[in-house]
Amino acid sequence: MNYIKTNLILNHPLSFWANFEGGERFFWYDSTQNQLIIGCERLKAIETPNASYPYAFYTQTFFNQIKGKLWEDFGGETLVFKHYFVKNNHESYMLSVDGTPEIKEGKFPLITHRVTEKSSDFGSWERLFNKIQENFAQHRSEKIVASRELEFTSDTGFNVESILQKLITNNPGCFIFAYQKGEKIFLGASPEILVQKQEEKILSFALAGTMPRLPLNDTALLHDSKNLHEHNIVVKKIRQSLLERAKRVTVGQTGIMTLKNVYHLKTVLTADNEDGSLIDWTKHLHPTPALGGEPKEEALNFLRKYETYERGLYAAPIGVIDAKGNGTIVVGIRSALIDGNTLHAYAGCGIVPSSDCLDEFNETKIKLKTILEAL
Repeated sequence: MNYIKTNLILNHPLSFWANFEGGERFFWYDSTQNQLIIGCERLKAIETPNASYPYAFYTQTFFNQIKGKLWEDFGGETLVFKHYFVKNNHESYMLSVDGTPEIKEGKFPLITHRVTEKSSDFGSWERLFNKIQENFAQHRSEKIVASRELEFTSDTGFNVESILQKLITNNPGCFIFAYQKGEKIFLGASPEILVQKQEEKILSFALAGTMPRLPLNDTALLHDSKNLHEHNIVVKKIRQSLLERAKRVTVGQTGIMTLKNVYHLKTVLTADNEDGSLIDWTKHLHPTPALGGEPKEEALNFLRKYETYERGLYAAPIGVIDAKGNGTIVVGIRSALIDGNTLHAYAGCGIVPSSDCLDEFNETKIKLKTILEAL
């Protein structure tokens, strides 16, 4: 495929996104590398990224099958686009396969949305939590990651450009993403790499164990037995999964990831890749016990039965792969699906036998701030 490269300097990079309003498009900002990639106008879905396309946008739904209409025909594809905008520390340019479109500069003021929240769901959370504890008592699982869906409405709709700007400002060190198809837009700010491939090196985050961002918690998390137990389940399983496809795995030292509202326990695992593609690794690792539970199949069967909503792309793999097959796949957490004047926000937390129902509920409320503070 012959893409034409054109240098393009924009006062506001969201101008590129806005010029393709209403079409299928994605937004990807890696704040760790200060790299922005925007793809607009769907070209087609492909099986495997290759040198014919500069970037492919990858989505995989949390479950293989989608239930209900909210997430119907949304996600589960590897997409390439007619037009890309790329900006990093060294250059700023456009790639186009179907002519070179004129990009008009836009202005993108920050908007404060007035939203109405659907009534609180603590009762349903408590019922789910108790079912999980029953599962533990039967020695079926050692960890299950439960989640919540909250619904917000706005009479004036949601300004995506404003939300994206706030997500970038509020979440340094995270991956800011958005994917629009039709009237629906899935967006968020994920701190968690599922798998990153750079030539023959594979990297994955074990990110589990959380405390609110308070001065007393910055080191306390490293010594909290409940959170360390939850975290170590994830480290152990990711290491085991990596070793199934790699001869050597290195487990880094567990430390603290500091975000705007929370601290997380974080361990980086690396492996030597032999012949697996980034998509191969993604399908092999998803979901880690940080998103599903352990044992995996038991946790997934439980969640499918007892969670009352469809996860869709929430907590699922999403990311960008370049022409060489390198790239980053994160998990779609700290996220929301916008459908017209309704926003569905998602948050979850890992439950182990020693978990407290109210504490875990409050943890999800803190995680929801990522989206709510961007409105």
